[in-house]
Amino acid sequence: MSNTLHLNRRIHRPTASIRSPARLARPSIGHVLDMVAVWSRLTLLQRFTAASTAIAVGLAIGLSVVAVRAIQAFTIKDEAQIAAELVLRTFSPQLRAQDFQGAFPDKRRALLDSLFRAHGISDKILRVRLWRTDGRLLYSNTREPEEPRTSPANLSTAQGYRRFVMARQGVDNGTPGAALAFVPVRVAGSPNTLGAFEIFYDRTLLNQRLTFVRRTIWTSVPLGLFFLYASVFVLVRRASRQLLKQQRDLIEAHLGTYNALAGAIDAKDSYTGDHSTNVAQLAVEMGRVLGLKEEALEEISMAARLHDLGKIGVPDAILMKPGPLTPEEWVIMRKHAEAGFEILKAAPLSSEVKRAVLYSHERWDGGGYPEGLTGEAIPLASRIVAVVDAFEAMTGDRPYRKGLTREEALRRLHAGAGTQFDPDIVRIFALLKAATAIHASAPLAGSAPHSFGVSSVPPTPPGPERVHG
Repeated sequence: MSNTLHLNRRIHRPTASIRSPARLARPSIGHVLDMVAVWSRLTLLQRFTAASTAIAVGLAIGLSVVAVRAIQAFTIKDEAQIAAELVLRTFSPQLRAQDFQGAFPDKRRALLDSLFRAHGISDKILRVRLWRTDGRLLYSNTREPEEPRTSPANLSTAQGYRRFVMARQGVDNGTPGAALAFVPVRVAGSPNTLGAFEIFYDRTLLNQRLTFVRRTIWTSVPLGLFFLYASVFVLVRRASRQLLKQQRDLIEAHLGTYNALAGAIDAKDSYTGDHSTNVAQLAVEMGRVLGLKEEALEEISMAARLHDLGKIGVPDAILMKPGPLTPEEWVIMRKHAEAGFEILKAAPLSSEVKRAVLYSHERWDGGGYPEGLTGEAIPLASRIVAVVDAFEAMTGDRPYRKGLTREEALRRLHAGAGTQFDPDIVRIFALLKAATAIHASAPLAGSAPHSFGVSSVPPTPPGPERVHG
């Protein structure tokens, strides 16, 4: 059997208390949905940043742990090999086969003690024991409190040697701060393994070296990955900005086409041709009053400009008819919401804009079109557009009638609140128009700013009245 080196690395790790599964905090479905909603609102670059950062941190920790463990295992094994070779070179040439057959003479013990001291191995080796195959201790360089014994083993076989090592590793040897190694012993003139050295070597310098290695790895690996990640991030960010610019240019090109179509519809359906522009401005003002973010305001502005885009397919005879529409004509007219949605389906616009266009003619009570949605099932942008579109249509001049006054239009909006329109949107819109009127007519500079109080709401007249839709 070859001189096989066996190590026993005693590593004491603090145990972590584990909470009972019943006491672990379980994320609710609401929390998960909130996280999904937050993730869906992130831009592509923000998602890449979050995901790649998590991957980079995990990779840095994983590589550092693997590298530290691999280097630590190699270093300990190498140090044990050095200690074993040092002991074998010092003691093996002086051992004879008869030393393992009976009691170990005192002269032989003294010889080994002198070799231990003379060859300088005492600086690295703390204790050396020489075991016989019957489990008897032949030699120890230190005084043993009582003669230790181990189970008899056939050290000439790999299985017997392994059993011996495992038996000795389970024994507390009273040598703190030391690493333990085993190496079989052969002597000249004997083909068999006659015993085994049990070697305790000092780990102080080894631990210092390993501490330095761990510190170096835990510094260099994360830093290397950080610089690599930073380089990739800069490239991705630059590419992302270019992609976003191209996307914005594409959206602007599409919007230019759609706005031109909406302008053509306005030119046919009003004197000034700026109906959609006015609706967009009023919708954005409402969005600001409601505290919507800039991105939502842009979406509402797009939806308001394009809400009547589908009317491009409505015949002029129906679109400009001065009198009431027949049921057949209403069927054709009501298809324009879906037609506008179909036109925008392939456009590089958000789904919120497309849905706002599709549902801009729904009614609060479910009597609208195209799907008969009710209440808050109607998108907020659609509810806003419905109110400001009706107001702008009522106050604007048409080929077949003059526009209504602001007061009359607001009265009709209030009449339709809760049936045709979202009552909260109507109330806030009335406050907005009242504040705008007071600000415009204020004769004195420095007068007190208008407050959106309940008293500013024009009185709601009794009885519903059909409003432009």
